[in-house]
Amino acid sequence: MGYVNFYIEAHIACILLIGLIGIKIAKGVNKQFTQMILGNIVVVLIAYYCAEIFWALVDVGYLGESKSLLYLSNLFTYLLLSVGAYLWYILSEAIQNDKSVENDITRLILSIPVWISGILCVSAYRTGLVYYIDENGKLVGGKLYLILVIVPFSYMIAASVKAFYRAFNKDKYADRNIYFMIGMFPLTPIVMGALQAKYWRIPMVCYGTVVAVYYVYITMLDNLISLDPLTQINNRHQMFKYLAQKMRNEEPGMSLFVLMVDIDDFRNINETYGRLEGDRALVRVANSIKSACQGPRNRFFVSRYGGDEFVVIAQMAYKAEAVWLSDQIKNNIKRMTQDLGLSYNITVSVGIAQYDYAAPISLKAFISRADLDLYNQAAKE
Repeated sequence: MGYVNFYIEAHIACILLIGLIGIKIAKGVNKQFTQMILGNIVVVLIAYYCAEIFWALVDVGYLGESKSLLYLSNLFTYLLLSVGAYLWYILSEAIQNDKSVENDITRLILSIPVWISGILCVSAYRTGLVYYIDENGKLVGGKLYLILVIVPFSYMIAASVKAFYRAFNKDKYADRNIYFMIGMFPLTPIVMGALQAKYWRIPMVCYGTVVAVYYVYITMLDNLISLDPLTQINNRHQMFKYLAQKMRNEEPGMSLFVLMVDIDDFRNINETYGRLEGDRALVRVANSIKSACQGPRNRFFVSRYGGDEFVVIAQMAYKAEAVWLSDQIKNNIKRMTQDLGLSYNITVSVGIAQYDYAAPISLKAFISRADLDLYNQAAKE
């Protein structure tokens, strides 16, 4: 019984800590899907911490010795833990740009294990399949108790495995780092949860989940800082960071190229069709560039440079490959314009600069060479 004060204090502290994130999300102007799911996770976890406090009070008999209370206390904790793990899976997929989880039917299908777990918990009072009360008045795990443990752990492990798979198969530098961190981080709640499943009276899950939520929140803020808010590709700051790294580290057999992409007569689109349509054009061009840059891992980095300009950093063996990529970008944009049946044409000019590791220059000078070639190409056309 001596554990109860510490147990309750730990969960109250977690409620206060995670509540700060909830307040920030509620007051924030960013209402993206990921922010909404994270807000739901915070609410579920606060409810879970309260359920854990309720369980501790029932466990030591502070609320009286009642079979119904004992069942209820465990029903709330297991069910809320499963819901929280399910929401974590949805959030991790959303952060990794899996749009399918934004579909209501998809989320309903993914929630089936939670419904199964919930039904088993609710029916445990009569069936005793997942837990029951023995002759000494103590709660004991039933034949299917492992399901209550497997369901939340499965969501966490699945999120981790999929993140690692994407980390080693995606082309984009910034995204790969996010995938790797998401893959690593569930290990903390998983280990904490495994330990608490064995040692019921030691509050470990609450600390693991608080750290997880803070990590995700910070990652999402960092993601907002590193991505262009309109086109959702890397921004100028991330491009400079990535290019500086590549300029310092030559890869044998590969050359480093910068492709500067500029939308021709973009001002006319804005003036004729409005800025909203101009924004749509920027997004369409960004997607066309990304589509053209699907290739070997870590060879292409797509970013918005500013205004109607984009930069592609490419590692290739020959300049002819960079010229081919330039043509692919132009063809993709032409095809996109035709497929959408736009009332205006979108065309781009592309400038190419190759870095000479034997005669190093500054990052800005390297970019300027691509910009100069862009100007020359536009003048020819």
